[in-house]
Amino acid sequence: MQAGKEMGSKAGRGISAPIALSAPKLAAAALAGGAVFGLLAYLGIDLTRGEGRFAAVWLPNAIAVAFLLRVRLKGENIFLAALWLGNVSANLVVGDSIYRAAGLASCNSVEIIVALALTRRVISARPDMRQIGDLAWFSLAAGIVAPMISATLATMVLASGAGVNLGNWARWALADGLGMIVIAPTILVIGDALRHPRIPSPGRMIEWAVITLAGILVTCAVFFQSTYPLLFLIGPVMLAHAFRLGVLGTAFAIINVAVIASLATVYGYGPITLVEDSLGSQLLTLQGFVASSFLVGLPVAAVLHRRRAILKDLRDREALLSMLTDNITDAVIRYDSNRIATYASPSARDVLGRDPEDLLDKTANGDVHEDSHGAISDVLERLYSGEVETERFTFRRLMDGADGKPQWLEADCATTLDADTGKVSGLVVSARNVTHRVELEAQLIRARRHAENAAQSKSQFLANMSHEIRTPMNGVLGFADLLLKSDLGTKEQEYADLIFESGNTMMALLNDILDVSKIEAGQIVITDAAVDLEHLLDGCLKLHTANARSKGLELILDWDSSLPPRITTDPLRLRQIVLNLLGNAIKFTEKGRVVLSARPQDQLLTIKVTDSGIGIPEDRLDDIFRPFEQADGATSRRYGGTGLGLTISRQLAGLLGGTLDAESRNGRGSVFALTLPLVEADTGAAMLGADAPTHQADTVRGDVIPTPGDEPYMDENTMPRANILLAEDHDINRMLVCAMLERCGQYVTIAENGNQAIAAIADARGAGEPFDLVLMDIQMPECDGYDATRAIRAAGISPQELPIIALTANAFPEDVAATKAVGMQAHLAKPLVFQDLVTTLQRWLPTRIIEEAELPRRRYDDLPIPAVKHGPGNLSQPNSGNPPLSTKPKSGGHSPAGPAAHDALQEKWHQRRAEALDAVADAIRTGTLEGVDLDALASTIHKLAGTAGMFGETELGEKAAALERALRAQVSGQVRRQLAEELLQAA
Repeated sequence: MQAGKEMGSKAGRGISAPIALSAPKLAAAALAGGAVFGLLAYLGIDLTRGEGRFAAVWLPNAIAVAFLLRVRLKGENIFLAALWLGNVSANLVVGDSIYRAAGLASCNSVEIIVALALTRRVISARPDMRQIGDLAWFSLAAGIVAPMISATLATMVLASGAGVNLGNWARWALADGLGMIVIAPTILVIGDALRHPRIPSPGRMIEWAVITLAGILVTCAVFFQSTYPLLFLIGPVMLAHAFRLGVLGTAFAIINVAVIASLATVYGYGPITLVEDSLGSQLLTLQGFVASSFLVGLPVAAVLHRRRAILKDLRDREALLSMLTDNITDAVIRYDSNRIATYASPSARDVLGRDPEDLLDKTANGDVHEDSHGAISDVLERLYSGEVETERFTFRRLMDGADGKPQWLEADCATTLDADTGKVSGLVVSARNVTHRVELEAQLIRARRHAENAAQSKSQFLANMSHEIRTPMNGVLGFADLLLKSDLGTKEQEYADLIFESGNTMMALLNDILDVSKIEAGQIVITDAAVDLEHLLDGCLKLHTANARSKGLELILDWDSSLPPRITTDPLRLRQIVLNLLGNAIKFTEKGRVVLSARPQDQLLTIKVTDSGIGIPEDRLDDIFRPFEQADGATSRRYGGTGLGLTISRQLAGLLGGTLDAESRNGRGSVFALTLPLVEADTGAAMLGADAPTHQADTVRGDVIPTPGDEPYMDENTMPRANILLAEDHDINRMLVCAMLERCGQYVTIAENGNQAIAAIADARGAGEPFDLVLMDIQMPECDGYDATRAIRAAGISPQELPIIALTANAFPEDVAATKAVGMQAHLAKPLVFQDLVTTLQRWLPTRIIEEAELPRRRYDDLPIPAVKHGPGNLSQPNSGNPPLSTKPKSGGHSPAGPAAHDALQEKWHQRRAEALDAVADAIRTGTLEGVDLDALASTIHKLAGTAGMFGETELGEKAAALERALRAQVSGQVRRQLAEELLQAA
């Protein structure tokens, strides 16, 4: 039955809704149906009346089922009741009692209902008798099951207390079953043909007429004679109809044979009358003959119809495939199991540049370009071995284009499998010309390489600019710092203060630009660690306390005690974001307070900075996070700033896996909310946030800025005199650092390159007066700071014995990491800030540092406010109670100190200036600017470029820097000569 359901689902074609008739029309239809049913029943009984009560072929049930399968009425029960009444009337007319008439009519009604129910359920509401499956299942349901049920009931009705007669059961089942199997399918086929008539061609009409007439004549010839048993001639007639006229012609033939055979037999004609027995035996023979005619004809016609439908479908598919392959732009090629081409579409001529016939009977990797032979062979091996089923690849075709340029093809390959063995039986390839795309891809690759090179050049340029700007600024800020600590008049003090503040402002701008560039280049590395969040936020507030107190603002830390004591994040990046937000809040708030709060929210940490400042217009909230943007132009002019702080902060927040948003209304303050994943740190994790909570470490440069009021306490006993080696090739920087060190009361020995530094350390150890600390420049001639440090550590001198501090203008994180990797302990960035130097000396010289736990805790309001605001490096004078000591001479020489330092610097500058200009003039005169080995001249110009700005000759420094870059780059000698002449003109 399940198979029948599946077949029925396929045949569930056109299930129509029941027809709703009005009451009068339904009554008329019921009366007409009942009358026709009664008439057919009477004729069936009367014409075949013999020794028994049963008709030879029972037509009414079959006709009723066929009608109701095609015309489904909404009042079907009323119609069935009318059929029952017609059947009862016919039975009464032939002499049955009322009991027998009603009982036998009920048996017929049951048969009709069962046949309809099974057909509709197993097959469909509209079975198609042209389909062999529908015909077979209908024959089983309506031709066998339903008649058997009806026969069983009829046998009990006919028994009437006289016992069950199995002969009656068989005769009833055969008569009704024969009618269902022969008549119902025939009527359904003819009815469907009449509903959808097709006008045949003249030739087809002639064929129909000839075969049908011949079939009638043969059937009449067989049945209107009783001499010869010629029933075997009917089989070929049925087959001729099945093969030539199809299902419809076969249905007509079955009707013709059944009617002629029945009439002839009833009237005593035909081969069946040769059966010398009772009329019942003759009727049984007639039933068998009609059934065999049906089985020879209609099933064969149904199978042939199915075959013709399959062939038509194949032809349609073949036509569609042919249309596609003939018109598709891709070249389609079919290869067999031996990798031989058996088909090539016409489009191969355009795609491959070859006639399709040239490709047939050739291997897939036969005539291919030598550049593509290896790739094609590898793909074929993977496909035919079964390693992959599909493959797409690009290769160069054999024939180049008309312009001589290479042509590139992209091929989609798919294997075909043998249905029996499952092995690869062939290959289908679809290829297209992708030369334009390959050229575009090549252009994109070149563009990407150019972009990568540009990004690398940008990074290198920024690194060079950082070095070039920091080198002169080291002198500017360092000497300005020393000037501020000397005895100056009020006016001079004010000028020095402005120099220092302007220098710090420029360095802040440089640092912000470098930060943005590094973040955009993806060169920021996030390092998660356990962080004491409360301590970190407390330190950030302390850093801004002085600025807040100077403006009369209240700083508040609102800490939620439900937060875990330690979280996992990057403390340096988090510190920078919070410091930027606090700095902005204090800068744009004239009165009131600034609140720093921390709250948990689900699995997130929300840190908010709330101020009562000027606020931000709502339509500008998104703009303030873009580089160099502020709320408006007036804000920038009034409060200053680069407009990069919030850009950096939001980008860093994204790197930390969070967000940074703002809420504000103009004139009503602002709220900046930093949201980060809240990950509680393991109890055993190392806590970076608490190791150095009192210093701000810049996330990009690695600079360390002391926090006001929290630096280690220092008095005259905390920094004893020590022996310090300064390795620096730049003479002005040497003089500056020496002046700073001697101000701290240190002995200074000078080395001008790495080799001198190594020798000085060895001599000092041999003399029993080892150095306590080394300040090591990185870029030095002969032997740089990296190689010198490696040699010192390789000699067995440990960091505990001799700390080495990097002193360089290269301040990127990778530069700091490189110094640590070779064995240095810390990093001081140029321009060198005096307080940074003091902090580093405190950290690494053998000195006693009073721990924070030994000092009384101070509230923010108790923190001292510097008398003069120079920036973070000038909070106090380290050794105000100890005047500088004289420098102790050592093998490497030493730098002078005292009032004559400024005059010495001026003299050294004029000497260096003259030497550099003479070298340039000599290079122009001798033509050496055309050469390639100009490192010596470039180094001389580098020193001029790095110090000119410190002595008021900014243009000269810019020209020198331009010439230096030209000397180190691969540019023409003409460009170098032009830059050299411009340098001399600027001098």
